[in-house]
Formats: sequence, C-alpha cells, structure tokens
Amino acid sequence: MLLYAMQLLMFGRAIISWFAPEEDNKLAQFLYFVTEPFVYPVRKILSRFDFFNNMPIDMSFMVVMIILIICTSILGNIMI
Repeated sequence: MLLYAMQLLMFGRAIISWFAPEEDNKLAQFLYFVTEPFVYPVRKILSRFDFFNNMPIDMSFMVVMIILIICTSILGNIMI
C-alpha cells in the first residue's frame, strides 16, 4: 500500500510540475517535500553523467517511478 501511495504522490508531483505552481502553493510544497527524498539521490547519481545533464526533462523522476513500479509488482507477486 505504501508503494502505491508513493506512486500516486509522484504522479501528483508530475501533474503539478506541468502547471508551474507558485511557491506558496501548499499542495505543491507537500508533494515536493514527500517525494524529494526519493528523487534527490537518483538525481545526484544521474548528474554524474553528461548525457542526463543535457536532457530537457528530469530523468531522475522517471527512474524513481520505474523503480517504484518494479518494486510494487515484485512485492505484489510475493504476497500472492
């Protein structure tokens, strides 16, 4: 359940980022506060590679989403 919740929060973060909310938006602050501890370490690792630095989108977000999806499916199969 926790992984599904994190996926929903990450999805919410993606949608909020499309609309470029103001800094005082409480929902955007909450979503970034909750998801950034997962995205930041991946961003730091990917920043070591020039290929990812020149991309117009944040690939660290995509990597974290893929990891969450994989973990959810693996744990789902174990629980069944």
